Amino acid sequence: MLPKKVSAAGSRCNAGVSLARFGPACRPSLLLAIVSTLILGLAACSSPPAGTRYELRGTVVAVQPQHRLVTVAHQDIPGFMAAMTMPFAVKEEWALAALKPGDRIAAVLVVDRGASWLEQIVISHGGAQQLAPVKADGSPVAAPGQPVPDFTLLNQYGRLIHLHQYRGRALLLTFIYTRCPLPDYCPLTSRNFAELDRALRREPSLYPKTGLLSISIDPEYDRPVVLRKYGLTYIDAKGPNPFDQWELATGSPREIKAVAGFFGLDYYPQGNQIVHSLRTALIAPDGRIAKTYSGNEWKPADVLRDLAALLSPRPLP
Repeated sequence: MLPKKVSAAGSRCNAGVSLARFGPACRPSLLLAIVSTLILGLAACSSPPAGTRYELRGTVVAVQPQHRLVTVAHQDIPGFMAAMTMPFAVKEEWALAALKPGDRIAAVLVVDRGASWLEQIVISHGGAQQLAPVKADGSPVAAPGQPVPDFTLLNQYGRLIHLHQYRGRALLLTFIYTRCPLPDYCPLTSRNFAELDRALRREPSLYPKTGLLSISIDPEYDRPVVLRKYGLTYIDAKGPNPFDQWELATGSPREIKAVAGFFGLDYYPQGNQIVHSLRTALIAPDGRIAKTYSGNEWKPADVLRDLAALLSPRPLP
């Protein structure tokens, strides 16, 4: 709002529509007031975009249009992530169609409230060394009906567990690692498991017949104490054993590799991070694969329906 009165050189200056009404001594003050008001108005109309933004530069390794993902061997992202090869979500259809392995890419990585994606993408075709495509969700997946081996792991308390001990219950199994930096990868999977954990506790007909298991693919870092602390940031349960429904597990590197390989999960360490695909599996009470979920597009409500169908007399579609 413009001031009603502005004093300049001992004169009284009334704000109005036309500057011509005022003497030369008044005009600079009135101009300053008008410009200040316009600047404030423009600032209010151009609020900064949501999310934290990082500059990303690197080389395209693989493109998955069906999953809206591009895997990039990127340089250091200061303040966020060391140089590594990592899949990123891409929203623009034109970019998914244009990007090819070997292209150089410059983009903005947006991390915002549980999601991340690339935007403002600039592509330089050719001129870069052609890189061999990495396997991303491309490994053979254990088929429905296939029995799951009795893998041996260590739970969040450092106690030995066997997958066969879950027989008699439906088990939802997934893979994570606690240092995963992108909110729509491991953190999203863990949030989905937390939502399922809460939903199952509200379903007395399903709760005793089900179990949840998150297996770390970072056994060197994710020791039982680390998994226990990580799990408690997601689990709402109270009582002496908050992990009675949802357990977290690690194991020897060889055992983790065997479990991941059986379920078709691709992963490899790079620096202090791990490049990995995403895989979740539903195991029937008889210890056989009932269904697998690739990527991170599955919803807790969908899995809850699959669990209910699996445990009902009707077969799972």
